[in-house]
Amino acid sequence: MQKVQVITTRLWKDLKNFRFAILALIVYNMFARSVFHAFCPQLILTGFPCAGCGMTRAVWYILTGRVVRGMRLNPAAPLWILFLGWFFANRYLKGVRSKRTMLWLGVVCAATLAVYLFRMINCFPGEPPMVYYGNNILRRIFAGI
Repeated sequence: MQKVQVITTRLWKDLKNFRFAILALIVYNMFARSVFHAFCPQLILTGFPCAGCGMTRAVWYILTGRVVRGMRLNPAAPLWILFLGWFFANRYLKGVRSKRTMLWLGVVCAATLAVYLFRMINCFPGEPPMVYYGNNILRRIFAGI
């Protein structure tokens, strides 16, 4: 029971420290989805998907057993699942701050960008999320010129 309390304390401390960032994300999410019906800033601005587009849904599908569907949305999702699992285990269960965190984060980001470039060259435009979003800001600006 004491272990659960220690883990909960660590988690609440981080939530408290990042409360303004969390609140800003919630407000941004509500605004972006109500105005643009999308969340991704790159998609909203340019119309082109970013390296993380489809990541949340992909992770959800993989974690709920629909691996093929998740991999179609974003093939880098398993890397993020592994990284986040390792990070949370270290930070909250063990209570240690690994010096390798930034290294592994960099490796996962580089792999995600490599997957993104491959998909943009070979799959764009294709199935969601690798589609062009026509309701983007730049298109609206340049349509008026």
